[in-house]
Amino acid sequence: MKIAVSISFKYSINVIRQVLSKKKNISIFHPFDFKNQFVDFAPHQAILRESVNDFFIHALNDKTINLRLPLPPHKKTVNDFFIVTEGFAKRQVGINAYKIHKSELLSVPQLQVSTTDFYSENLNGFYCHFSDDFLVDNSLLLNWQLTNSQLNKTTINEETTDRIYQLLTMMNNLYRSNWTQNKKLIAQYLRTVITEINFQKTEANQGKINKKRDLTADYIGLINANLDKAYNISELAEMLHITPNHLNKTIKKDLGKSAQTVYNEILLQEAKVLLLQTSKDISEIAFDLGFSDLSYFGKFFKKLSQQSPLEYRRMIEKYQ
Repeated sequence: MKIAVSISFKYSINVIRQVLSKKKNISIFHPFDFKNQFVDFAPHQAILRESVNDFFIHALNDKTINLRLPLPPHKKTVNDFFIVTEGFAKRQVGINAYKIHKSELLSVPQLQVSTTDFYSENLNGFYCHFSDDFLVDNSLLLNWQLTNSQLNKTTINEETTDRIYQLLTMMNNLYRSNWTQNKKLIAQYLRTVITEINFQKTEANQGKINKKRDLTADYIGLINANLDKAYNISELAEMLHITPNHLNKTIKKDLGKSAQTVYNEILLQEAKVLLLQTSKDISEIAFDLGFSDLSYFGKFFKKLSQQSPLEYRRMIEKYQ
């Protein structure tokens, strides 16, 4: 990765994470709470609840773990990755929707809005999440977050897929046999897996790192860091030291959407996260997202989602 790109992404990630961690309106699921709401564990797996805030892994064909799909947009305190060896799944990270097939991996850094929509009947592979503290190695983690912020889905060659799958199988067995005794060994295997993934991402995506994607990442980061400010596109362009026209052309080329559409989609996602993960009333949520007029927030939400904020909250009450 080029030095200029690394510095830019490092700046973006640090700013976003600092702002998101401090803003009171941002609600984030700790994995224990997330699993309680979205996952049905078999009785003999209750012990896994003890580890889930630091580390969790499960085989995607494990029928004893029932994930209630589709999940609504949410944020978590952990980093996760999802590798498929058979079948396919549909997940979304931020405003980008992905279909993950054999020998493909999707990774989601902490604090990102994500959803899981669909698992095929023959799905196989692994889901794994881990906290920053569990991984420990900051250099590995920084590289993981930099590559993730740029491109979440990666195609992995067959040999590497098999190698990662075997490592994850060993981690899964160790995890379920004795988490307390084996967690240091599991952490070591995880570092090896992350190193493999980082290498594959760097090799596969080196040619895709360019100024266009750099600007897109900075634009999305700027929106996320200022969700309560109600900035318009001209103000955001000025903060990026470019013209609104240049910003819009770049975003349109990269994402196939206007800069305003991207802004609106991110704002809608955040509204859905707050409706799910907080008990705030709708007027508070509107204010937190920079809307001074509750009726305008309602119209904005309904135009993009075909539901009012209240209808959406009632629909997701099953997750509460």
